[in-house]
Amino acid sequence: MTITKAFILRHVTGVAREGDAVRLTVQALPAIELPGAPGWLTGEDPLDQGIEITMPNLPRDLTLPPVEPREVDVVITIAEHDAARLVVAPPGARVHREPASWLGIVTNDAIDRPDLSEDPGTVTVRGAEVEVRVRRSPFAVEIRDGAGHTVARTAERLRQVAGFPMAPAVMLYDNGLSLNLELGTDEDILGFGEQFGRLVKNGQHLRLRTEDALGTGTGMAYKPVPVWHSTAGYTALVNTGAVVSADVGHSRPSVLGVRVADEALDLYVMTGAHPRRRLGAYTRLTGRAPLPPLWAFGYWMGRCRYRSAHEMLAVARTMREHAVPCDVLHLDPDWLVVDRLNTDFIWNTDRFGDRREFVSALDDLGCRLSVWELPYLDPASPRYAEAQQRGYLVRDVDGAVAELRGTPTPDGRHRALIDFTNPEARSWWQHQHDVFLDDGVAVFKTDFGEGLPDDVALADGTPPVHAHNLYPLRYNAAVSDHIAAHTGRAPLVWGRSGWAGSHRYPGQWGGDAESTVAGMQATLRGGLSYAMSAPGFWSHDIGGFFGPELTPGLYVRWTQFGALSPLMRAHGLRPREPWEFGEDALTVAREWIRLRYSLLPYLWQAAGDSAALGLPMLRPLALEFPDDPVAAGIDGQFLLGNDLLVVPIFDDGTSPVIRRFYVPDGEWQDLLTGESVSGPGFRSQEVPLERMPVLVRAGAVIPRVNVDAHVRNTDDLLGRPWTLHTYGRAPGEFDLHGFDGTITRVTIARRRVSAVGSQPIDEVVRHH
Repeated sequence: MTITKAFILRHVTGVAREGDAVRLTVQALPAIELPGAPGWLTGEDPLDQGIEITMPNLPRDLTLPPVEPREVDVVITIAEHDAARLVVAPPGARVHREPASWLGIVTNDAIDRPDLSEDPGTVTVRGAEVEVRVRRSPFAVEIRDGAGHTVARTAERLRQVAGFPMAPAVMLYDNGLSLNLELGTDEDILGFGEQFGRLVKNGQHLRLRTEDALGTGTGMAYKPVPVWHSTAGYTALVNTGAVVSADVGHSRPSVLGVRVADEALDLYVMTGAHPRRRLGAYTRLTGRAPLPPLWAFGYWMGRCRYRSAHEMLAVARTMREHAVPCDVLHLDPDWLVVDRLNTDFIWNTDRFGDRREFVSALDDLGCRLSVWELPYLDPASPRYAEAQQRGYLVRDVDGAVAELRGTPTPDGRHRALIDFTNPEARSWWQHQHDVFLDDGVAVFKTDFGEGLPDDVALADGTPPVHAHNLYPLRYNAAVSDHIAAHTGRAPLVWGRSGWAGSHRYPGQWGGDAESTVAGMQATLRGGLSYAMSAPGFWSHDIGGFFGPELTPGLYVRWTQFGALSPLMRAHGLRPREPWEFGEDALTVAREWIRLRYSLLPYLWQAAGDSAALGLPMLRPLALEFPDDPVAAGIDGQFLLGNDLLVVPIFDDGTSPVIRRFYVPDGEWQDLLTGESVSGPGFRSQEVPLERMPVLVRAGAVIPRVNVDAHVRNTDDLLGRPWTLHTYGRAPGEFDLHGFDGTITRVTIARRRVSAVGSQPIDEVVRHH
């Protein structure tokens, strides 16, 4: 029999209040895992462990481990009124000495003083709207909300037939800790970052380690996040950079098992009846994204790769010839001289000429410039030696320059990584952007960042187990923070990799999707999953990045999806300009791009709510309709803001298709056809290529702006009057946030509208 070296937390032996924290001393006992069967056993009396010793198939001749307890500290605090923090670690562990923000995930260290009560069997720590109940022996934890409802409990009572516990509450191993929670009979789990499988994670086993996922169908993730949402009424964050494994009813159908590859389990649990409220609590702890500039919500166009300034200016001119609004053109690595997995900020004048003149020429055509980067240096670059000499490159534990892992290098040479924990290195990297920003570059696409090896010694002493997953968070933060500091405007990056906290640095996109229906479906699932754990501004590559030649039908369908996504960018290995797919595709795509621009006043309100309240713009139905038992499983459609229900068409042909979709409770009206629909229930509808179902919730006011053939970009919308479209019984008074940041108070009476503020309101259109 193989004995797994493990310890199970079993008995609370001490309770002490330490300032605003409650520290429990807990005995952890050595345990063995049964050979060939699920179940754990300590050296205690089997009867005390609940073992059914009369069972005829009870394992015999088990060599029990010694009863040699190891002490573990469980420290409980209340992080604001509706969030509890539990830190499980050996005495003296670093996490006990550090503030909650030490890893850069949590940004708010404030805690409330809890109420502490004890009885012979239980220790209870209470905040205003959350309660942690700890059973002394055997150790168990129960979380209750402000109404006294149990929302989470450890799974130690779940056993196999002979009474052996299958999922002890908390276990310690040589290489980590695990927490086991019961899954209720109707409990669904969502989240864990940008995962490309089904939105409901029950039945899945996930390994949360940020990777160059090489697509959306490989089972890996660019932006995993150790945050999950339970329909039982809680949202949880594991405050760690270490690899986290989540077994969501995969090995044991009634158990959510979370294992952290670290000496500590640092867990936050947010309670509240509505998931919107819990996301608000989570983002109060971890920060919220600033509102990006208006032009960020326009249409972006890119290609891997545009080879010259001449080629890009031709694209911009053709956009204008076809009257397609466009705000941003993106330039991938060809702007570099050494451009294979390298960024040294040396501009390729042979291909793109003088940078300032190039940016100015694009500006004359109404387009801003987005520029690609990654945080790696090629030894072939003349700046490599400078960075190495100054100590700006990540080193491994033996002191050598660390080498990029996980992304194949095209020439076999190693690539080095910038150490963003070194303040001088961070500043050096940031200031490389200055001349680009001064010349008018609008935004940087912060690509890659997933390649930090595990055996590194970072300058600030971050433990190696945390370094890999925190690297993309620190990389995107460095660029975003500097854009804000250098320009004085709201920052914007376009990041691929991420971790918990990355939502603070908008925006992110869904990585390298395949140009297939499956790739489009996986992309949406990734965005919905990310929304439940990293709420903010997310997008995707319209048309997918790679794969089979993109069909005109799929290009149109993906453009429709993109037009009603938080941000809108077309990009891929091959051309993504709408005229490349034929006249019919150009006509339909242009109409949807113009529709997006006409809806920018509505998108601006939704974006403002996202920044102010910590909500995603793109929302799963489960977020808005938590009491609907069907909503959690719907991952082929979404809400954009509060009031638009978007139903993408997953098809690559040009003929009409039958689309079956779910209509949530209430009255809805199709934005384009005016047809009224009632929910809840499923509906099937024939959808031609030029249409996609977009339903407006009854009671909504949708501000829109007129978009004609003269609109080149968002600048052309400034100062134009808005038209208010009301659906059903509209609110009598409400505020509108103008593109200039001012607030206009609007009052709608039966026959008139009045507005107090700077935003001109043209008229009210009533939809019945």
